[in-house]
Amino acid sequence: MKLSSLILILLVGAYAVMWIGGVAHYVLKGGPPLDAPWTASIFLLLAGILVTIFSKKRERIGLAIAALIGFIAEILGVRYGLIFSPYHYTDVLQPQLFNVPLVMLCAWMVLVSYARQMASTLNLPVRLEAVVAAVWMTAIDLVIDPLAANQLGYWRWVKSSAYYGIPWFNFVGWFIISLIIFSLIRQRWESNYRTQCVGLSIVLFFTVIALSSGMVLAGIIGLVLCLIHFAPGFRFR
Repeated sequence: MKLSSLILILLVGAYAVMWIGGVAHYVLKGGPPLDAPWTASIFLLLAGILVTIFSKKRERIGLAIAALIGFIAEILGVRYGLIFSPYHYTDVLQPQLFNVPLVMLCAWMVLVSYARQMASTLNLPVRLEAVVAAVWMTAIDLVIDPLAANQLGYWRWVKSSAYYGIPWFNFVGWFIISLIIFSLIRQRWESNYRTQCVGLSIVLFFTVIALSSGMVLAGIIGLVLCLIHFAPGFRFR
């Protein structure tokens, strides 16, 4: 067995173990492992590494652009309260640059790759495809943000709203930044079931935790996204 293949197997195995362990801990114990706060950062890092490895070479440039734009948007949001509404990151995700966790680069890459993969399979015009991908990203945030800002404690909002304490303008910001990213990354991506699996695993991770935590609406949105994922029109392989 080649060394590269062995490393890939170890990475996939580590990610799977952390995924199962994280879900089990929240479902059975109702919270994160307090004695291992580093697990969240490693989990997101592994997801980002796997998506980078599984992506085509020409797609990695687009992912790097997406990660950079997303990270800059996060900095503007944290420092000046722009785009997403005022918020701040806690010490859960480390290390941080300009008060933004570096693993958010990975988070943006994973979600952008997944949303673009799903939208690309519909064979829509380029501009409409960018809109659909941005809507998909925003729908994913409707699942992730309630947990990340509450049970997981990744960040905290200064102002709150009826949707689990998350300002509605946050989702407007997510759509706008996502639309900018997908408008810049115009080339079509080939269907890639491996990157789709990583993206789906993130959605499923937060969906399961949302349902186990009593966040019914966020959990239902996550279930709908998972069902759409396997719909015939998306040609999941």
